[in-house]
Amino acid sequence: MYNTPAASDFDDWKQPGWAYADLEPLIRKSIHYSSPEKPGSSPHSDEGVFEVSQGGHVVSYGDAYAKACRLVLKDAEECDNITNYRTGHGFGRQPKLITRDGRRSNVADAYLHPTKAKNLIVVTGVTIDKVLLEGSTAVGVKVIGDGQPSTAFGKKERYIKDVKGNRMVVVTCGALGSPAVLERSGIGSPEILKKAGVAVNVDLPGVGHDLDDHQLICPMYRATEGAYEPFDEYARGVDSVKGPIDAEYDRTGRGIAASNGFDYGMKIRPTESEIDSMGREFKTYWKRIGAGKVDKPLCSNVILPYFYSYRPPPSGKYFCIGGFHNYPASRGSIHISSPDPFAPPIATTGFLTRPEDLPVHVWYYKKQREFSRRLPFYEGEEPDSHPRFDPKSPARLRSSDDPNRTDKPVEDDSIPYSPEDDKAIEDYVRENVATAYHSIGTCAMKKREVGGVVDAKLSVHGVKRLKVADLSICPSNVGTNTTSVVLLIAENASQIFLKELDDGQRRARSRESKL
Repeated sequence: MYNTPAASDFDDWKQPGWAYADLEPLIRKSIHYSSPEKPGSSPHSDEGVFEVSQGGHVVSYGDAYAKACRLVLKDAEECDNITNYRTGHGFGRQPKLITRDGRRSNVADAYLHPTKAKNLIVVTGVTIDKVLLEGSTAVGVKVIGDGQPSTAFGKKERYIKDVKGNRMVVVTCGALGSPAVLERSGIGSPEILKKAGVAVNVDLPGVGHDLDDHQLICPMYRATEGAYEPFDEYARGVDSVKGPIDAEYDRTGRGIAASNGFDYGMKIRPTESEIDSMGREFKTYWKRIGAGKVDKPLCSNVILPYFYSYRPPPSGKYFCIGGFHNYPASRGSIHISSPDPFAPPIATTGFLTRPEDLPVHVWYYKKQREFSRRLPFYEGEEPDSHPRFDPKSPARLRSSDDPNRTDKPVEDDSIPYSPEDDKAIEDYVRENVATAYHSIGTCAMKKREVGGVVDAKLSVHGVKRLKVADLSICPSNVGTNTTSVVLLIAENASQIFLKELDDGQRRARSRESKL
């Protein structure tokens, strides 16, 4: 799924060289945009290398989706492309990380394979153990091979090797991996390192702290049989469905096998009365981070035309409204438990540990349910993915054989919720809230004294020639799925590193000329 943050998300980082105006040219450089949109409605272009498109298929319920959005989000912007960095309250087409001929877009095909760089060595099948330090200078990394053949190292058995970096070491192991590499290198909180049995080389307390993520819930609904494409039957492997679909994909690169169904999405902000209903703590928090920034959606979601769960898909036809809280106040952490790179970490998500977050999920649950019951193919809730309301409550779950499933015109009415119903939603959220796999922030780009790990040049505080360049550097959350953000981080990081290396070469030549 391709999505984009609010432009103000980058401005809120308050780091030189990382404002939205600094990054906007890199959007055109990185993204090859092949999805329909009005000219000038976004910073995208067809100049980049990482293809974003509608894929090989678009689900057929687009008009019904738009009508339901208009009924529920009356003041929302209707967009050809919702991924425009500016829309904080709207709905529309959701592009995908799929090429026009139905292949998954990926960094290797976009960046790596076309370069054919002779000075690039890619080594697979290794675990990064630690950064090698000489005093306070990074000079390389220690890697552990897992037994796969290595063209670069010529080894097939398990091996340990020191790989030296003459001018710079860059750690890009992600928000869950990069802090572990630093901590095994003795860079981190002395208290954490001593507990793990690692000698302290650099006192840097921010490493591994402030783990941020998006908090996800995925309510599912029964759908009218035959209302749209047979995604559920395809996923269940029904031969009469799967065979023709696979054959179409093999022949043309089209059809639902060339899509993930993530075709339509919405970004939503609360009204003033809804903000008041979420309580004093949330109101204060939202005033600080988002109330005056209309490009920030409090929640984002996408409609999925199939059963979306860790559970095996049951019989029948389903759709899911997968949505996440974009700016939770809660934070977690991740730290090593020992010097062993294969030992499990000590991690906590921190979900719902701050009072500002739970009311957002209650509000969002009600909003997505009103949207869902206005779809013409809605046949009631899938009970295991919803709150356990009292069967006598007006908020009770509906089923396809409930005579009161649409007891009022759904264009006009809203489900009333009692305090007991709100409590049921809260219990449901506590039991079901999940990671959106958008982990960020564990090596944050800010000053050391406020928990930072790297500066605006991505240099690790207190260590020479060591950089971090991945989602761990984000100092605050971004209202989006994270592929678009990590591409911009990589593009900007490459410019920073190349300039530093070039400046270093010029200084070296200048010194030589004076000898």
